This record gives sequence, structure tokens and C-alpha cells, in this order.
Amino acid sequence: MGLQKIYIELTDNCNLNCKMCYRRSWGNLFGDMKNEVLHKLVNEIKEQDEVREIVIGGIGEPTYAGNFKKALELLKDYSITVTTNGTLINEELAEYLIQYVDNITVSIDGTPDTFQEIRGIDLSLVENNIKMLNMLKGRFNSKKPVVEVQFVLSDENKNDIFKVIDIAKELKAHRFIVSNMIPQLEANKDSILYTRYENLEIKNLFQKIILYCMKKGIMVSLPDFELKTIRECRFIENSSAYICSSGEVSPCYRFSHDYTEYVFGRKKQIKKFVFGSLELESLKDIWDHENYAKFRERITNNKYPSCLDCNFVDGCDYVTGIEDDCFGLSPSCGDCLWSRKFTQCP
Repeated sequence: MGLQKIYIELTDNCNLNCKMCYRRSWGNLFGDMKNEVLHKLVNEIKEQDEVREIVIGGIGEPTYAGNFKKALELLKDYSITVTTNGTLINEELAEYLIQYVDNITVSIDGTPDTFQEIRGIDLSLVENNIKMLNMLKGRFNSKKPVVEVQFVLSDENKNDIFKVIDIAKELKAHRFIVSNMIPQLEANKDSILYTRYENLEIKNLFQKIILYCMKKGIMVSLPDFELKTIRECRFIENSSAYICSSGEVSPCYRFSHDYTEYVFGRKKQIKKFVFGSLELESLKDIWDHENYAKFRERITNNKYPSCLDCNFVDGCDYVTGIEDDCFGLSPSCGDCLWSRKFTQCP
């Protein structure tokens, strides 16, 4: 199957330094995608007949990139989703979003006090920016971009979730997306609410969220909250690739950077894993390469270990990193929280 969906990380830099962000455990320097790489990428996307959807986001803040508006112009023929913290949307940028973007996913992780604690900025800034965007949509008689609100759930902000749904309603959000936190620091490794086994507390919470969103007329997308048998990588199932700001091609968010994560309290070092670089190869050659094709095949058919429910996980050295696993495969996806739907992305 050909490439159908592309995640583009225009920058891995950000204007914020949120408490739960992956960037807190990075050791590498931050930077924007080079303009020549962006132009090469767009030209090669146009050669991929099956590509329909572009997500501009990644780990950095896309609107912080110097070439953000240029990227929208170049990709105008595709369905574009932008994921953003919403803090940098001014009137000029809002008009660009209305002209070129189909969906905008805005991160709001709590009511004002919690939001300030997590993101270090006043929530009213984000609210006012989205209200201004909606006002301009009305002026231009446009339904786009459709607004979505994403909420990263943890023990720290669980009591805010219904008030944030109220905020989402006020911002005319079409959908409320909940994702679980993946801890990056030891200090918040015990703040997760998902569990391996029966989780009646969160099950009841999620049932209330579904009913509350129905009453508000907002669609809701919820993650799993307890370990299930089914494994499904949406990056692979949706025939997606992740283009790092460096121009390197990674299979997913998880392998796009070096960082530390805690999986049910276990410290794990994630190493960046890529199948090639646009500075050296074409996107088509990278996607069609035998190694990348074999990787997609084994993930699709679940031909890799399931570490999260393995009886030997607490004494296993393989789960400390992703270099290899007990099947002799590299990189290792056996501990991936995305594949168990604890974490979800647009």
C-alpha cells in the first residue's frame, strides 16, 4: 500500500516548556526544517498519488516555525490538520488557517490554574485566539478550520475535564480528544490513570465524559484505560510516515526523537529511529525500501513481542530501550503505549 498520510514536523522548537512535554527529556538542539527540504518534500508528496492527508505538528509548535505559512501555501491541495498550543494565533495567521487548513487541534489540559501550572501561560490567551478565529470564520462565511480540543489526561488534571469540555463547547469545538499522558520525568511517572487490568474508576469517569459530551453536542474520542489484547498501530494502519524537522523519515511520533519515557513506572530510553533522510534520498525510495516495508508488515501482523503483559517484563533487559527485543527485531515496538491505544494523536 502506498503512502497516504504524512506528519510534518516543521520545527522541534516551541514557545512553551510544558511540564509533560517530550522535549523536557531531550538532549539535542532544536531547529526548523530547512526551506530546501520543505520544497523537496512537497514536490515528492505530489508524486505520491495516494497521499490525501497532511498533519502539520509533531513534538514542536508548528506556528513557531518561520516557514509555517509557506508550508500551508505549498500544501493547499491536501486535507491539512494543524496541531497547536494556540498561543501564537494572531489575525493574520488566523486568515491563513481559514484559507488553507481543514482541522485545527488545540491543546487545553486544564482550567486556568491547572493550565498555568502545566503550560506556564494564561489560558485566556488561547481562548481569545480561538474566539477570534471563529469570529473571522463567520466574517468569511467559512466552516474551516474545524476546531478540536485535545486534553492530555493525568492524575493532576482529571478533576478539570468537565470544565474543559465546557470550554470546548464555548470555543465551538467539533470534537473533544482525550489522550493519556506518557511520563517523561520520574517526578510524574505515577501520575498516569491507565492500568494493566480492571480500572473501574476511569471506566466510570469515561462513561460520564461520553454522556456529558453528548449533552453538549460535542463528539468525543477516548483512549483505552486498561490493557487489552488488541494491538493496532494507527501510524502503520493509516499508511503514515513522520517527517522530522531534520528531513529524516521516521515511522511514528515515538521514534522521531531521543527521549526518556516511563512505562507503568519503568524507565525506558527511546532512541530516534529513521529509515532515511530527504537530504539524501527521495521520499518514494525511503517508503518503498525493503527494510521499511518489512517493518510495516510485521507491525500490521503483530509479529513482535507484547511486553506490557509479559510475565518476565520486570526482570527483562530488553524493555530498557528500543534497540532490539527478544524476537531479535529492531526497533522494538513491544512496549508501545500507542499500539495499546493509551495514547492517541490526530
